[in-house]
Amino acid sequence: MPRKVSASIGTPRAPELPAELEPFPSLRFEPRQLIEHVRIDGGAFTSQRADSVRFDGVHITSSAFDESKLSTVRWSDVVCERSTLPLIEWRGAGFTGCLLRGCRLTGAKLAEAKLEDVRFVDCHLDYASFADACVSRTVFESCQLREVDFHGANLGGTSFVDCDLQGADFTGAKLAGTDVSRSNLNGVTIGPAEVRGLIVNREQASALAVMFGLVVRD
Repeated sequence: MPRKVSASIGTPRAPELPAELEPFPSLRFEPRQLIEHVRIDGGAFTSQRADSVRFDGVHITSSAFDESKLSTVRWSDVVCERSTLPLIEWRGAGFTGCLLRGCRLTGAKLAEAKLEDVRFVDCHLDYASFADACVSRTVFESCQLREVDFHGANLGGTSFVDCDLQGADFTGAKLAGTDVSRSNLNGVTIGPAEVRGLIVNREQASALAVMFGLVVRD
């Protein structure tokens, strides 16, 4: 059975897509382009560059965005499945009401991104950067997040369920209300100021106490 996310975190709303979607006719993105109510199947957009592209009500499957540079791109009500987005540079991206399932975002650069009502399911995000991002009502489920950079990010209201966060960097992050109690935190970089309000399990609490030089006695 799927695990329920704590009510204190807030469940992301599901993407709202039209019942009928037209196929996306283009092989390139243009600056300030609106891509609306379409499906993209097997699209190849590797290394493309464009500013302020907006996706609204789009279903993406088996598509490649590898090493693309789409600054201030916006995804609203987007479902993205079995697609590759490694080494993308999408600074200042916005994601609202999105689902990413079975996608690879290894080394993705999403600095200063804003994520709201987003679900990542079975995704690979190792070495990705969410530095200075604002992340709310977002859930990572069964994701690989090794060595992810959350430096300076606001993660209040984010939940990590059955994720591998080994080596993740939370330096300067705001973690009040962030739930990591069901994920692996081995080797994370985190300080006493960041853990205030962080939701952890007993084993994690003991490990953090030792990290900060406390002596725990039963």
